[in-house]
Amino acid sequence: MFVDSMDLKRITTALQLDGTLGYAMAARVWQALAGPVTIVLLMRYFTASERGIYYVIGSILGIQMFFELGLLNILVSQAGHEAGRLNSEPGKRRMGALFDAAQRWFGWASVPFACTAVAVGWYEFAAEDISVSWRLPLIVLATVSALTIAISPALAILEGAGFRRDVYQVRLWQAVTASLLVWLTLSLGFKLWALVVAASVQLLWSAYLVYGLHRPFFKSLHEPASRAVTTVDTGFSWVQEVLPMQWRQALISVVYHFATQFFPVIIVTCHADQAEAGRLGMTLTVTVAIQSLAIAWMQSKYSLVSAQHGVGQRETAGTLWRRNAVVSTTLLIAALVSLILLISVLPMIGRGWEDGFIDPLQLAILSVGCVANHFLAIEGFYVLSRKGKPFVFASVVGFSSTAIAVWVGGYFLSTTGIVLGYALTLALVVLPLRTYAYLKFRRQTP
Repeated sequence: MFVDSMDLKRITTALQLDGTLGYAMAARVWQALAGPVTIVLLMRYFTASERGIYYVIGSILGIQMFFELGLLNILVSQAGHEAGRLNSEPGKRRMGALFDAAQRWFGWASVPFACTAVAVGWYEFAAEDISVSWRLPLIVLATVSALTIAISPALAILEGAGFRRDVYQVRLWQAVTASLLVWLTLSLGFKLWALVVAASVQLLWSAYLVYGLHRPFFKSLHEPASRAVTTVDTGFSWVQEVLPMQWRQALISVVYHFATQFFPVIIVTCHADQAEAGRLGMTLTVTVAIQSLAIAWMQSKYSLVSAQHGVGQRETAGTLWRRNAVVSTTLLIAALVSLILLISVLPMIGRGWEDGFIDPLQLAILSVGCVANHFLAIEGFYVLSRKGKPFVFASVVGFSSTAIAVWVGGYFLSTTGIVLGYALTLALVVLPLRTYAYLKFRRQTP
């Protein structure tokens, strides 16, 4: 039975589908489909300990969040609020001033990031007897990632300024080309260089978007429409408009990252068990892909909701956000349940694939934390879309409890302790604290 145009329209409306979300979803679906292929190749060409090294290096590179400090989401919101004034000379100058200040911040931040990533990698691996070559790939990977960080604010500005479709289309091509080249690299036996290839693909596509496709846009932000106009007072102040949100988001990002992004590192540091770190890292690869697929519904609408708030359409923005929250949460829960069932039946296949993942019960516990984390993201994005200040007290207290729980739990109970600490504190401490602050914010700013 064919679906007629009216039914299709109703489905599209119910799911809040548009071209931008289509690209975002396509990228996430590709990552979800490509992930198992990558996992199979890792299991074929890497030993268990080498897989642990692969995922630990990936975790180390995650320290870029300590240097980005949550600023990219703030930039999307700020640019969204300024987008409605881009047809005026002062509006362009304000957007240009925002871009210049962000570019300087990220340019400087990229240097200590690269140095820190290499130093942490050396600390983790130098004393270990590791068969796979890791030194040169780590150095090159840190350098490429630093260059990507340096140009990342330009992508945030583009997304906020209304070029959402182009940004998400490029992210789709990034995902596809990165996967294909990573598979080729692994098949040829280059092992850890696959990480370098993936990072290089991201850098090249980002550079194309900023310095190629949208170079005229960035150029227009610094060129007066009339030659008679030589200087324009932008009225923009980073200290007054961005810094109050930036330092709060930065503090939250640091605590959050320390609490949630070092799971494989905890296993290696506390137990020197690269094989167990590999199992946990491989599982996290799939759960992160699922979470990314669900949050795509929110992220692809984030700049649009920010722009609607910028022109005073709060009811429209709120309705759009609520509908997308329901769809994304339903998708997340369904996908996590499916993953748990899939890993539960893997032993019946008799190929040993279940050995690459944590136990189904551990995964079920981890999934509780994933759902709680999703609710936190929904609340956080909405507050930023209204240029609200992040909830520092609730977030720092909550995520600090998570950090203590996962590190102490990991020390005593390895993977089981990590997932228990993560799920229980997010669901019973962080989410209630943040939700209370969120509801208070909504009452004070109707």
